[in-house]
Amino acid sequence: MKFGGWVVMLTVMIVFLTFIGLPTGLTSIINSVGININSTSAELISADVESSSLWDKIFGSTNGIIVLLIASGGAIVIGLFAKGYDVSLVIAPLIILVGGLFIGTFWGIIKFVSTFNQWWMTSIIVLVFSGLGIGFAIACVDYFAGR
Repeated sequence: MKFGGWVVMLTVMIVFLTFIGLPTGLTSIINSVGININSTSAELISADVESSSLWDKIFGSTNGIIVLLIASGGAIVIGLFAKGYDVSLVIAPLIILVGGLFIGTFWGIIKFVSTFNQWWMTSIIVLVFSGLGIGFAIACVDYFAGR
């Protein structure tokens, strides 16, 4: 499977596991955006982006707006000068983000499953997630080695 397929598959899996109420690496990001999901029933409790802490950090102060403008200008400048450079410089942060979320999800589910004191459940989770992690790592190496 190609790298793009792995990124989409892992991202959808992480979002799905978050929405059914399992502790994942995405939980803190969703909470900072202002979306609260009940971890027991997986119901949407509230979704108020404008009252979130992230909204306040970006738009609640002049520093956030200045940083947003500088980041937008920086993205435009990088886009103008990156035509002759390798696209991997732009893809690397995506790999780090998805990989970090995957590791956070793996660790959160292992902690959750270990509370049941059933070694076989933990073994199955480790087997599934380690297979996915190895496949993602191979796709990353293949993407960067094939450039």
